[in-house]
This record gives sequence, structure tokens and C-alpha cells, in this order.
Amino acid sequence: MDSIHAIRQARIDAMVAFIQLKPSDTVADIGSGNGYNIVRLSKYYPGVKYHVEDIDSTSCNRKNFQKAISIYNPAIALSDFTFTYGTTTSTHLPKQYFTKVLMIAVVHEFDDKALMFADIKSILKAGGDIYIEEPFVLKPTAKKDKGCNNPYLTEEQFKDIITANGLTIAEEKNTANSGAQYRKIFRCRIGRESVVVNRESAIVNKLIDK
Repeated sequence: MDSIHAIRQARIDAMVAFIQLKPSDTVADIGSGNGYNIVRLSKYYPGVKYHVEDIDSTSCNRKNFQKAISIYNPAIALSDFTFTYGTTTSTHLPKQYFTKVLMIAVVHEFDDKALMFADIKSILKAGGDIYIEEPFVLKPTAKKDKGCNNPYLTEEQFKDIITANGLTIAEEKNTANSGAQYRKIFRCRIGRESVVVNRESAIVNKLIDK
């Protein structure tokens, strides 16, 4: 149990070191589920308030969030989370409103990725960042996520989806590695010009699409 806890905490530590949030940010978390990830992260960003979104109110609800708060961050109030329920094609969040959007293990869950990414881009303020953390498999697989019944993605498939939907990756970092599956986090921006930084290898590549 201690080793599992250490692995989970190391993942959170890696995400916290990567995600830059401040109290002045307006933050949306897409696919929040029962609050496990966002409540754990909130411990490290005091003063930040969150708009949490999901399509499943049986999981993403005040009762489950209060439970997560009591376990992972008793210092935050339930009122610091605003709940919104979307659909498989829309978050139902306000347009051009957020400076930061978080997406944790949700890209492979999208049934209509084009419509969802179009909606997510529309809620972001100009110059805002989209942080995406996603589990990856080493090669294409028919194995499905039990929660959504969709297959996990390879990193190559994920990056093709990002590019196809008008985003560029500004930075990326590993967050967990368990052999056949690993996780990475990306800071993405809208547009076709960026500097891609892999923090582990310190390799910088300029990508310019004229």
C-alpha cells in the first residue's frame, strides 16, 4: 500500500510542478468525475476556485466532492467548486471565460473529439493554456477503459488528435510509468506556432507553420 501511495503522490507532485495556477486564474476542469484528481491538486494552489464539469452527475456531485475534500484537502471549501453538467459534445461552460483548462485522463473518453475540442477552445480566453494529462499505451490496442468503454491511446495517436484539432504542444512531461502504460502531461495552446519543450531531455524544437 505504501508503494502505491508513493507512486500516486509522485504523479501528483509531477503535475503540480508542471501546472502553473494562481488565484487570479479562472480554471475549468473537464471530466472531473468524483473529484479525486482536482481536489488533490487543489491542495497545492490555495486561493484558486474551480469550475468542474462532467456529463455524469452520479459521479461528479457535491456529496462525492465533499468526501474527497475531507480526505485530500480539508482546507478548501465545497463552495470553491462550481458544478456544470455537459454533454458528449459540449461542456456547457461560458465562452472565452477561462485562463486555464485542465483535462485529466479524458481525451480517450471523448466520443466526438472534434466537437469537444471545438467547444473547449471556445471557452478559453485568448492566450490561455490547456493542460492535458493522459494515460498512454505503448502500441494500439483493443483494450478498453472500463469507465468509458473506449480504447486507450498511444502517444502518437494523441498528438495526431491534438494537431488535427488546432492545438500545439508547448511543453510536455512524464507523470507516471508502469511499464505497459504510462502517463504524460502537456501544456497546449491554440494555434500553429509554438516552442515544444520536453523538460526531461531539455530538447527545444521550434515549430512554425506558415
